[in-house]
Amino acid sequence: MRAGKYSFKELFVNRYVDQLIVPEIQRDYVWQEDQLLGFLSSIAEEFRKCQDADIPEIDVDTRSDSGALLQKDFEEFFRKRNFSANIGFIYAYSDEQYQGRYFLIDGQQRITSLFLLLLVLASRCDQEETFTKYYCREGHPLLDYRVRDATSHFLSAIVEMLLENPEVEIEDQAWYLDAYNEDVSIRTMLSNLKSISSWLESAKLSEMEFFDYVQNHTEFWYFDTNISAQGENLYIYLNARGEQVQSNENLKAELLSHIPTDSQKNDWGKRWEHWQDLFWRHRKLGAKQGSLNADKGFNGFIFCIAALKQYLMGDREYIVSEKRGGRKTPVSVLSNMLDLDDIEKYVKALEFLDDHRAEFQALYSYSDWVDKCLIELWSIWNQDATDWFIDYRRPETFSPETNRMVLAWGVLHWVVSALDSEVDLEQLYRNLRPFYLRFHNYVRAAQQVKDSVENLLKDGFVTRDESHEEYERESWLRAIGGAEKRREAESILWELEDHPLNLDGSDVGAINITHLVKFDADLSIDKVRSIRDAFLRCFPDDSSNNKELQSLLLHYGDYWQRKTPWYYENYKFDDWKSIIRGAPILGKPQNDIFRHFLSDLIESGKDVSTMLALKREQYSPNPSAADLRSQLLWYNHFLRESMWSQGNSIAIGDGSENPPDEVFPHKKVFRSTKGDFKGGNPRKLSEMLPAEAQTNERR
Repeated sequence: MRAGKYSFKELFVNRYVDQLIVPEIQRDYVWQEDQLLGFLSSIAEEFRKCQDADIPEIDVDTRSDSGALLQKDFEEFFRKRNFSANIGFIYAYSDEQYQGRYFLIDGQQRITSLFLLLLVLASRCDQEETFTKYYCREGHPLLDYRVRDATSHFLSAIVEMLLENPEVEIEDQAWYLDAYNEDVSIRTMLSNLKSISSWLESAKLSEMEFFDYVQNHTEFWYFDTNISAQGENLYIYLNARGEQVQSNENLKAELLSHIPTDSQKNDWGKRWEHWQDLFWRHRKLGAKQGSLNADKGFNGFIFCIAALKQYLMGDREYIVSEKRGGRKTPVSVLSNMLDLDDIEKYVKALEFLDDHRAEFQALYSYSDWVDKCLIELWSIWNQDATDWFIDYRRPETFSPETNRMVLAWGVLHWVVSALDSEVDLEQLYRNLRPFYLRFHNYVRAAQQVKDSVENLLKDGFVTRDESHEEYERESWLRAIGGAEKRREAESILWELEDHPLNLDGSDVGAINITHLVKFDADLSIDKVRSIRDAFLRCFPDDSSNNKELQSLLLHYGDYWQRKTPWYYENYKFDDWKSIIRGAPILGKPQNDIFRHFLSDLIESGKDVSTMLALKREQYSPNPSAADLRSQLLWYNHFLRESMWSQGNSIAIGDGSENPPDEVFPHKKVFRSTKGDFKGGNPRKLSEMLPAEAQTNERR
């Protein structure tokens, strides 16, 4: 049988093929329901596209028999060419001693699933003769399992039985042996037959048309290895997950081709499958719409560690991606960069993080960030949107890639180095934290990963810059006596840092904690706890809906942020990421306005609403106020939180010749806006005033 593209039917209706056999050395049929249904749904999606296709008409007279036939043939050709479901590559080998028998070494999960699907469809659509004609010979299915004799007997029995009676209970039959319950392939077939029937009930397909589509429009590329003696060993490195062969499979074949003995190939092949299983279990973490394909994540990981190794070696020879776009690094380059020991080393690092994190987390009252950090990692690989071979020394050009490198390279290199150096478990996990924070701060300095890890191994500091908050935090923690007290303090710091407004330090100096906490000799665990509790009273979540806090901070200073456009005064009052850090306005420091307020909140023990009420009681409105904060306070005193009803920005003017403000005539009109005049419903503050304020104004 020649290599080429075939439909499912063409694989069986082939003069060279007498039987397609799953050999003894292959693994069992093991596809679980989510794998099966993902596979079937992808085929059904292509089937629906085929049904809905707009078929062009050719220039023939369709009123004649020949013209109508020609148009029909063209439609079939058009659908087959444009709307077939490609299920990837199928590999097999043949043997001169067994003429007509082809032994599957890759594709058995897909082939078996399609065989069972057609069997169920045939029994539901009265197509028993069609199924028997194409997929059986002399009463036996052309697909045969040699994993165990029991599997072969079972498959023959269910084909005959289901074609006669689709409603039969297979496990109640006299021929069904108790031993079948111990056979993995049989159990999976039984389960998947039921899943297929249930799926068909809910899919609402035209089952007869779907039966024809699966036979004639489900296509794959067939490759005959044409090796008999070594064919069974090839399954080790060609056994994919049931999808089109991907880069990791090609790399697998390339790397294993250099292994000298069959027993070593078999050993490494089993390890490779174990690695694939790891990525299969994590395939949905961070993947868009929950991937049913493990290859994408494994591919992303392979390219990641190949580029990491290159970076650690300082070797630029293999970099081929000088612009963001397509990954062009060929398998031959990867095989020169990586060996099987490299892959195993980094996979073991991932497994260690998975296997021991509960042990680490049990030491701390708060450590949710560890799970989130690992999800971020898997997300990077599962989305596989990173070109790992860009020039990491150019973060200004390749910022998304280099930011991901900071996390992925940092964590992998740190864990491998820590395991090699026998760093204790607690320190190993604690020192993931700097890379996690840098990732969320959008730090792009991937070239610092090596030095950071060396610093961690040498003295436990990721940086030697004593002014950096990473250094300040760690120094303060080390000064705490006793492991339990240190863990208590660190748990509080982590929880405070992990609030979304603190964790995201991008564009605000990569600061996560020192805008709230000053690491000096006066700082105690109780004080850190009080800061955390007060901060969470202000921001119980990451919502920007903090209108009372916006009003309250007016009593403390000019905390707002001026934003574009610049042709009028446009002030934003809920840019909390900048506000809580006291970011300057046009270069002018804000004098720690938020920290001053937070200190008052802590000392009072009150909540935001109570403090605001007290400030309002103490305030005396002054309609002749000259400075902006006093004017805003005047409006806020009368409008309360309705001042922010149209949005959390205040515009003064709109860039045109405005009339003066009715309250403060030396200023242009004050308006409540969502941030600009491109939408929403901007309103003049003066028109929103209650009668009480208008009387006050006249006075």
